[in-house]
Amino acid sequence: MNIRCLPHLNTKDAWLAFCQREVSYCFTEQPEALVDFQTNYLMLTVLDNKTRQGKQAIKYSLGSRSSLEPAWNFIKACNFNLQQMIDGLNQVNFDGNVRDNSLLKAHTDLTVRKFFAKERTIISPGHLGNLLPVTEPVEHWDLHLLCRILANGQYQDIRTEQLALPNSNEFMVEFKGIPAPEIQGMLIEIIDQPELWQVNPHPNDSKRAIVLRQDTPLCSFEPLYEAPKPKMARRVPRWTISLR
Repeated sequence: MNIRCLPHLNTKDAWLAFCQREVSYCFTEQPEALVDFQTNYLMLTVLDNKTRQGKQAIKYSLGSRSSLEPAWNFIKACNFNLQQMIDGLNQVNFDGNVRDNSLLKAHTDLTVRKFFAKERTIISPGHLGNLLPVTEPVEHWDLHLLCRILANGQYQDIRTEQLALPNSNEFMVEFKGIPAPEIQGMLIEIIDQPELWQVNPHPNDSKRAIVLRQDTPLCSFEPLYEAPKPKMARRVPRWTISLR
């Protein structure tokens, strides 16, 4: 899934626009975070440009089972400033009584939790850079271009390039039973361990690129240079409380 990356969520207008999108789920650049407000709970995953795996990240959950109003009141109390929310939560002593902290004392219906994120696929935008669509034919391949192609689904005709020894080990033949790798999993591995990966023009087909892992051919594909259509659909607001 491609996740939208917003410059910030530090104003009321930015929060209102975010909450009225089809999916209230995004990365932010300043501060670096993953924000999820698809239920009554506001989920904040704190990132930095060193975060290469989601399990390294601290995650906060704030909300109530019965209503989204406590989470929204918390956002308002922090002046709609995501940086202020994160700074305040980082100072809370979760080993003691959380409600003793001035940031949370007034929010009697608010449940607050702190834990490590479980999603391995969460990687900070600062580490990735912008994975924008590739709109012109590639002359010189590199891993960042490969990640942009894969992240935006700009490929077709994925084929395995893995080889297997037959009963006779005098030569190698293509093993038809090996499926092509799963793209999202491959993308995460490339980001997580780039030193293991290479991408080159296919030696037998100038229209294709070939991906290698530890110097061994893994798969090939034909790149597409049309940018995917943006999803601009907006949902009917689920708010039952005042947004003033």
